[in-house]
Amino acid sequence: MLSDIIARVSRGGTWPCNEGIAPLGNAILLSAEDDIKDTIVPRLLAAGADLNRVTILKMIRESGKERMFSLISDLHALKLKVLEVGNVALIMIDPVSAYLGIGKVDSFRATDVRAILSPLKQFAEDLEIAVIGVLHFNKKTDVTNVMLRVSDSLAYSAASRHVYGIVNDPENHRRLFVRGKNNIARAEQKTLAFGIEECNVGTSKKTGRVVRAPHIVWHPDPVDITATEALQAAAESKSPSAREEAKQFLQELLSDGPIGATEIWQAAKDNKISERTVERARKELRIKRIQDGPLNDKNRHTWRWHLPKENGDDDVA
Repeated sequence: MLSDIIARVSRGGTWPCNEGIAPLGNAILLSAEDDIKDTIVPRLLAAGADLNRVTILKMIRESGKERMFSLISDLHALKLKVLEVGNVALIMIDPVSAYLGIGKVDSFRATDVRAILSPLKQFAEDLEIAVIGVLHFNKKTDVTNVMLRVSDSLAYSAASRHVYGIVNDPENHRRLFVRGKNNIARAEQKTLAFGIEECNVGTSKKTGRVVRAPHIVWHPDPVDITATEALQAAAESKSPSAREEAKQFLQELLSDGPIGATEIWQAAKDNKISERTVERARKELRIKRIQDGPLNDKNRHTWRWHLPKENGDDDVA
């Protein structure tokens, strides 16, 4: 995806599904995860990028030594690089979390995240440059709001003008590019679909072998599916192991007899099993909820969960 966007900017290419033309300009890529020669450059070539318009940064030199670039202390150095390169239209940061400084930022704290992103936002506005940051989804697979799935803090989504997610759709052999937030676009962004193909991009000077690299192939038309629907479908297909664990948890918990709902929810929380996953597991196991527990302060019986009876009388309550 990064290579595809950079390629279109480097050549002033069209965006997928006739959504306009990319601004022609230079691009700067800060990449902390992939090797430049083995991965980044081949993927840029596969996407059709003009490498003469792409500057790839990994480290910053200070006092004769190289160290990791930091969004906390090195924005001025990045500004000087932008002015040196000239006509920069895009800065890509992959991933943002790698450039927060070592031990200086708690990515779970909104105040810490805002303290980093606010100067970066001002940097982009002052130089009139698009800054795209990449973050991984968190592990909250039961959450179907894209903005709440972005990394560790909602502050990342709150500070951004646009938020998009990539959701796998294996049943249809594609990936979906879904909108989470789009504050200043002229029209509402529709969900786009794409696949991955490989192509030859040259020959390795070391081995003499043909080098192949993946690239995106966009589907010609938008997809009639919302981000919430896409995440819901992904959660249902990607979380069977979580549901199996929840089913085992409930079976063990109820093996000695019915247990009150409050106790079950607390035990699930202690075991870091989401309520949604527990509820799905309950339905699959056909566990009944019956108001037959001890009397509460309102002189009413409390709810307890029962494993289904062996005689087949196991309708789910």
